[in-house]
Amino acid sequence: MLKCNNMSKNSRTELPEPAAKKPNIGFLPPTYRRSALLFLVVNFFYWAALYLYVPIFPVYAQHLGASLSMVGVVVAAYGLPQVFIRIPIGMWSDALSKRKPLVAASIVITLLGALGLGLAPSPWFLFLARFGTGIGAAAWVIFTIYFASYYPHESTGRAIGLINFVQGTALVVATSSGGVVAEVWGPRYTFFGAALLGIVAVIALLLTGEPVRQPSPTTAWQSFTQVAARPLLLTISGMGILLQFAVHSSVFSFIPIYGAKIGASNADLGIITMLALASSAVAALIVMYLAERWGNTTTIVLGAVLIGLSLLAVPFINKVYLLKLVQISYGFGRGALMTIFMALSIRAVAPHQQATAMGVYQAIYAVGMLTGPLVSGSLADSLGLASVFYLSASLCLVIAVVACLPLMPRR
Repeated sequence: MLKCNNMSKNSRTELPEPAAKKPNIGFLPPTYRRSALLFLVVNFFYWAALYLYVPIFPVYAQHLGASLSMVGVVVAAYGLPQVFIRIPIGMWSDALSKRKPLVAASIVITLLGALGLGLAPSPWFLFLARFGTGIGAAAWVIFTIYFASYYPHESTGRAIGLINFVQGTALVVATSSGGVVAEVWGPRYTFFGAALLGIVAVIALLLTGEPVRQPSPTTAWQSFTQVAARPLLLTISGMGILLQFAVHSSVFSFIPIYGAKIGASNADLGIITMLALASSAVAALIVMYLAERWGNTTTIVLGAVLIGLSLLAVPFINKVYLLKLVQISYGFGRGALMTIFMALSIRAVAPHQQATAMGVYQAIYAVGMLTGPLVSGSLADSLGLASVFYLSASLCLVIAVVACLPLMPRR
C-alpha cells in the first residue's frame, strides 16, 4: 500500500485595496473579478494561437519533405528556447514591478511565429519559426504567477488549477478547430488563423488591470540561488522532465503520425488531440480537490499510471475510433500531473520569488519537451513507431515510483 500524503498573496492592490477579512474564494477572486476574468480570456486566446495548428503540424512537416528524424527536430524547436530563457524570464519578472509588458511581448512573438510557420517553404524554415513560437510560449512562467497574484496566497493552487483548465479548454477548441480548418481550407490557414487569435489576445490584454506589486527585495541572482536549491522543486522538476518527454513524444509528435498511418484524416487528427486535451482540462480543474482528499502520492501515481497504460496500448490499436478513446485516459493523467506539479513547484516560496521558482521548474521540464521529440524521432526511424510509445510509457512508471518518496508534502 502506498502511504498517501495530502496536498494543500493576495497580490498587492490592483486599484482599490482589498478587504482585510479573508474572503471565501470561489473560482474567481471577488476583489479582482473583472481583471481575473479578462486575463483568463487573454490566456485562452494565447494558447489557442499556439495550438491551432498542432494536430496537423507533424504531418505538415512531412509534406514539406521532413523525415521522421527531422520531424522530431522541428517539433523540438518549440522546447529549445524554453530550456534556456524561462529562468531569466522568471527572474526578470520578479525583479520588475510590472509584468504586463512581458506578457504582451510574448503574445506578439507568438503570432509572428505562427505567420512564419504558414509562410515557411522548407522544414528548416519551419524549425526557425517554431523556435520563435517557443520563445513566446516561454512566458507561460509569467502567465501563471500573474493570474495567481489576483488570489490570496492560500488559494494559489486553485488559481493554477483554474488557469490550467482555461488553457486546456483553449487547446481543446484550437486543436479540434485546427483539424477542420486544415481539412476545409488547407494546412497553411491554421497558421494564419493562429496569428489572428494572437491579435485578439493582445487586445484583451489591454483591457486588463495589472495587480500592483513591489519588486523583489533581493537581487535576481539571490532569489535564484535561494529558490533553485530547494529539494522539492528539483524533484518535481525532474518528474516534469519525464512527463514532458512522454507528452511531446506522443500526442504532440507521433500519435498524429501513427493516426495518419492507420487511416485518420486531418479532422480525425484534430479530434484525437482534442479528446486528450479536453480530458486534461477537466483533470486540471478538479485535481487539487482530489489531492486534498487522496494526497499527493496517490494522485500523482494515478495520473502516471493512466498515461503509461494509455501509451502502452497505442501500438496495438488499428482502428481510428479506438485511438480516439484511449486519449481520454491519457489526457486525464496528463492534466492531473501538469497541474499538481505546477502547484508543488511554488509551494512554500515567498510571493516575490514565485516567478523565479516557476521559471526554474518550467525551464527544467522543458528539457523533456526538447529531448522527447529528438530522441523519439531517431528511435522511430531506427526501431519503428511502437518503440516511442513503449519508452514513454516506461518513463511514466518512473514518475509513479518517485512520487512514493517521503519528500512529498502532506498538504
